[in-house]
Amino acid sequence: MLYVAIYVITIIVLYSFIQLYLNRKWKLIYTAFGYQNYFIIIGKLKKNGIEYKTKLPINLRSRQFDENTQYDIYVKNDSEHLALQSLYQN
Repeated sequence: MLYVAIYVITIIVLYSFIQLYLNRKWKLIYTAFGYQNYFIIIGKLKKNGIEYKTKLPINLRSRQFDENTQYDIYVKNDSEHLALQSLYQN
């Protein structure tokens, strides 16, 4: 039983380090709540040709387009300034 617990903890720690390594080049620029806000922000980024990725902190696939769903929107570190400019211009 102790070996299983150690194994599970080791897997969790390794997974955390891998996620940290893969996400170090991405910067959180906006958190949108609801699909309407999400599509507005994504539209602005696409219009300016900015590469982005989205994460759902709570992974509930059955409620994917709910009005209360939180969407974290990330851009690459070198595109952060351009992305913020595109978000806040009219």
